[in-house]
Amino acid sequence: MEKIKATLLIISLFILTSCEIVQETKFESDGSGKYSLGFDLSEMMKMGQDTKEGTNEQLDTLIVFSEFLEIKKDSISKLSKEKQDKIKQLENFSLYIKTDSISNKFEMKINYDFDNLSELKLFGEKLKEQDIKELELLSSKTKDMKNGEDNGIPDFNKSYNTVFNKELFSTKISPEGLVEAEKNKDTTMTKDNPMADMIRFKTKYFFPYKIKKVNNKNVRVLPDFKGIEITGNLFEINNDPKYFDVDIEFEQE
Repeated sequence: MEKIKATLLIISLFILTSCEIVQETKFESDGSGKYSLGFDLSEMMKMGQDTKEGTNEQLDTLIVFSEFLEIKKDSISKLSKEKQDKIKQLENFSLYIKTDSISNKFEMKINYDFDNLSELKLFGEKLKEQDIKELELLSSKTKDMKNGEDNGIPDFNKSYNTVFNKELFSTKISPEGLVEAEKNKDTTMTKDNPMADMIRFKTKYFFPYKIKKVNNKNVRVLPDFKGIEITGNLFEINNDPKYFDVDIEFEQE
């Protein structure tokens, strides 16, 4: 996310459709982990926003970029060092995509392995301007609504200051993100607006430690007490930029 603006941007991509964007982060005890971002544009396609007569796009695949880079290493070695370095930034990514223009289905999930929180913040930067046809396919679905963004992949990590260790977890919107959110706030949005519940954003966090205390009333603690889930609709996110802020205290052995 480029500040909180990207949150509102990605929501705007799905206006008048029903969708849920799911973000998951799983932490290991050493601070590394796996992040994933998944979304479904099927409803938008069903409404004919990207339908072209005579076309039939069908794809159901998982791309593990570390394997792809190994297979293509000879070709990659012939590129400039700048391009090699750029491509190698994809090593920790995998991408699942399923699209079918006949049944109007479009689903995508991007997975990213990170070594620490600093690397997690680089999620969007590493994807930026990568020449990946599957990501270009996503961009083509949203190109008329993106307001000039480089690609269709939002980065929800960049606007949050996050801390994780064996004692606590904390993630809060940054001061810059808060200013941006207030600037882009839709003051006409009301709780009873029919569109308010059509777009939902869900974020999940999984930990290696049991949760003792949580300070956010929007949080649902998972049954094993080692994870949380927060779901917000368009109205809630628009009117409360701190909706996803949370502090967690872990049990100590």
